Amino acid sequence: MDKSFERALDNLTRYGNSFGAPSKTRSHWTRDLDFHIKDARRQPVHYLWFVGDFASYDARAREATCAAARVFHQAGLDFGILYDGESNSGNDIGLAGQEGLFEKLRGKNLRSFAGARFEEILTTDPHSFQALKYDYFDPRRAKPVWHHSQILADLVESGTVNVRHHSRLAVTYHDPCYLGRYSGIFGAPRRLIAALGLKLVEMPRNRTYAYCCGAAGGRIWMDDPPAIPDHPALARVREAAMLQHVHILAVACPKDLVMFQDALRATGLEGKLAIKELSQLVEEAIG
Repeated sequence: MDKSFERALDNLTRYGNSFGAPSKTRSHWTRDLDFHIKDARRQPVHYLWFVGDFASYDARAREATCAAARVFHQAGLDFGILYDGESNSGNDIGLAGQEGLFEKLRGKNLRSFAGARFEEILTTDPHSFQALKYDYFDPRRAKPVWHHSQILADLVESGTVNVRHHSRLAVTYHDPCYLGRYSGIFGAPRRLIAALGLKLVEMPRNRTYAYCCGAAGGRIWMDDPPAIPDHPALARVREAAMLQHVHILAVACPKDLVMFQDALRATGLEGKLAIKELSQLVEEAIG
């Protein structure tokens, strides 16, 4: 077994996250905010925000997580998180063949859900979205599950979030596998980009035919085999960099944010292209 994948398995088994961090530190990203986020286990909320591992622990992804929190807060959303009651959703580990560990993680999260009071589930992570919407589904206790691009598009289009700065910049957008091909959510991110006044230049491979970033199915924890000469993330940022007048690659997944930032450094394209999560684009437009 790939050693880095073995470490991820051990961490997920022991700590409930792939980073090997104590569960008590899962919510430390909230310390960067100047307001308190409700604990959905102690206070009733409308939206239970399932944050996810990378959005909680990876320093680069946490910047986008904080941006999302600030936008939700400014929009007046009634939301909360599970703090240390959240575990990895298990999506990637289940697809990597570790079905027993997936069941364990799902069981822990479902017990946390049962102890919380909420009406709908919100997540900024398409991998978690896939698990929560489809793999956790129970018709007796089903709650609506939303990806934040859907919520943000409605907030901006309705004027609940007031966009002050229409930059008219040209951006391109990467369709995450679990948001796009698996769930068919192509319109909401594009509606949001248009509502922000940005000009969308489509990638050569988009929507159903979008190229994977290379993180799914546990691949983010594995080294590339020799048979793969070029990692998918490298190919993807090169595609984006070739588009005329485009200097921003917009993403809607914390894993995409991490994978593509690493790919920029590997390809030497850091000065040519910037990777920004949709929440960051919204915050910039709010000013």
